[in-house]
Amino acid sequence: MYSAPTGPELDAEGGRSLDDHFLTSDPTGYFRSKIDSLLDWSEPSRPDDQGGSGAGRRRFEEALGLASSSRYPTDLEQRRLQVAVDAIQLRHQAAEALLRLIHARLTCRASTQPCSLWITLVRTPPQLHTLVKELHHRADSEDFASIMAGLIIPAPNGTKLDQDLLAAVQNAFLWVARAAEIVSTGHIDLNAANNKIKHGVTARPEDRLRVTLTTEGPDEDGNVPLSALTGGSAVDIFNTIVLEYISRPPKQSGQEQHGFERTLLRTDAPIVLAEAWMLALLHGAVFHTCAYRHHGERVVPEMADHPGLAIGPTPQQLLGQHAVGMRFPVTTSPSGQVPRPTGVLLGDGTFLTLSIGAGRQSLVVDG
Repeated sequence: MYSAPTGPELDAEGGRSLDDHFLTSDPTGYFRSKIDSLLDWSEPSRPDDQGGSGAGRRRFEEALGLASSSRYPTDLEQRRLQVAVDAIQLRHQAAEALLRLIHARLTCRASTQPCSLWITLVRTPPQLHTLVKELHHRADSEDFASIMAGLIIPAPNGTKLDQDLLAAVQNAFLWVARAAEIVSTGHIDLNAANNKIKHGVTARPEDRLRVTLTTEGPDEDGNVPLSALTGGSAVDIFNTIVLEYISRPPKQSGQEQHGFERTLLRTDAPIVLAEAWMLALLHGAVFHTCAYRHHGERVVPEMADHPGLAIGPTPQQLLGQHAVGMRFPVTTSPSGQVPRPTGVLLGDGTFLTLSIGAGRQSLVVDG
């Protein structure tokens, strides 16, 4: 799909090709759609409002004057792209919130001195890889299953759990592991997706890209039969919105710096939001149980309700067998190496390395 890297720095052709893609994105449309969604959700239109606008929108328009009408209204495509981008960011936020809350609660649990959960929470390791590493170390303890149960179930310590609660604890393990994946750099750098949205909107949503792998190549005239893309020999890699971004994987101790890589992340907004909600449910269970322990193993009226514990779905059930994303090296390491080659990550964790040849245009024909 993309040319191989030529060295540690982009050449002129490579740089122009990147910007050809990047400058087709619409960051203004993203911001406008997000602002409108907040205005409309917080105070939806009512029939008794003059002009059909909520009071919040009217105040927005009065404060800005003519500037408030720029790029308004947003169209359906802009709104779909905005939702896809925000879904990725919300999933990351829920994952990070869950991991930091668990880390803080375990820190307080191990402390022999009076411990404020809130202060401990804001003092968790700033670097996510350090946070995840410390949680991995704690999760390796033999009694962590009982500790996890105590984190999410508001019941006196030593309570015997029934089969449903045991299944919920097992599912919680899987979702904590998924949270760690979301905030980490694996075969696909999911953490970078959030960072590129957050820091300057340098991620580019694309809803016109379709990628299909097929064993049937073009004929001598460059024609590809439609059946080659829809039949049993074809596998869809991307058939929904894709988030495209460029990042540099973190440098490993004792190794040279990586080059930049280009990532295409499959972004099926309803499924991404479903992941975010599973993580938020678990965060809510931990939060409620923290309050329960804080108040001497009792529920007080001021506490938010326990959201319940989910036996399923598991992350694998929710993600299915779809491709997670693809990565392509953009530049080499300083010594000219490509330690992370082109490939596609599948939902079951399998990473398939791909060899990409020279690009070729073909015509899809009905036949």
